[in-house]
Amino acid sequence: MSQLCVCDPQGTARALGPLLAKGGEGAVYPLRERNDILIKWYHPEQLRKRSSILQPKVEAMCGMAAAQKLDSLSWPLFSVYDESGSWIGYTMRRAQGKQLFLLAHAVLYKRHFGQLDRSRIVGYLLDLLARIEQLHRAGIMIGDYNLNNFLADPQSGKVALLDCDSYQVHAGKHRFACPVGSADMTPKEHQNRAFSELVRTEQSEAFSVAIVLFKCLMLGRHPYDIVGGEDPVTNLCRGNFAYGTGNRGIPQGAWYNIWSHMPHRLKQMFITTFTDGADDPQCRPSLSDWQEALQLYGREMAKGWHARDIVPAQPKSSEYRGNRAEP
Repeated sequence: MSQLCVCDPQGTARALGPLLAKGGEGAVYPLRERNDILIKWYHPEQLRKRSSILQPKVEAMCGMAAAQKLDSLSWPLFSVYDESGSWIGYTMRRAQGKQLFLLAHAVLYKRHFGQLDRSRIVGYLLDLLARIEQLHRAGIMIGDYNLNNFLADPQSGKVALLDCDSYQVHAGKHRFACPVGSADMTPKEHQNRAFSELVRTEQSEAFSVAIVLFKCLMLGRHPYDIVGGEDPVTNLCRGNFAYGTGNRGIPQGAWYNIWSHMPHRLKQMFITTFTDGADDPQCRPSLSDWQEALQLYGREMAKGWHARDIVPAQPKSSEYRGNRAEP
């Protein structure tokens, strides 16, 4: 059986290890000589349809030295070619950790994050916000927010970011769009438009980031998932958030208890984002606002003011509702 190989930019053949994963765009293999380096090999149909877009974008990203140095990113390092010299994909750093989807799953978090508590979740989210802030300072927008594209490492407490080739980046005066996304993670002003035509902004990112934070803190519940209501995208476009005044449509049990234990400041930020902020991007809390609120949450948990349980057994009592000022 012949060894599967790719060629680096100097034309040197590099042997590949066993297939690691396969998605809609391509397949991922490790380099046999460097298990910490992965190859993304685009599917032939993707190359036929999109190589004129993919190759210049990936090669522009390969030229962004500052992003390449960030250990938290699986950023394109250099292009790879087949034996005929045709461009087929790129190399990237292998990230460690488990998908945030597993952390935010009502059942699977117990299997994959055995020692998880709310303090650890807040730690992961603060690290994720710091990584996103680094990208924004460089003018890079993630665009496609998906819990499967973030890895949380239980050993280090750090978060790594995958699928960076979809990010919105600039090279000189040229903007390379993020061509993918999902409607339930997309702000109202970008709904019903082709993802490839969108110009992502820090305000649009802030909306998607808030959904990620909410889902991680609320065991995967989508903020616009309302009991007896419309689908999440319809609710998103109407700014119908169940957890605001009157608690319309919050499921009883785990999610109700979690929400009741959440600090007042965090609740207000979610309410603002998902009601007024649904229509007005300027209303949305910034990444630094979320960082401050989560840091405060962590400090208050350390003082015993908030439950660390992933699912508190009871709704929070009236003894403390989050209005006490931290000394």
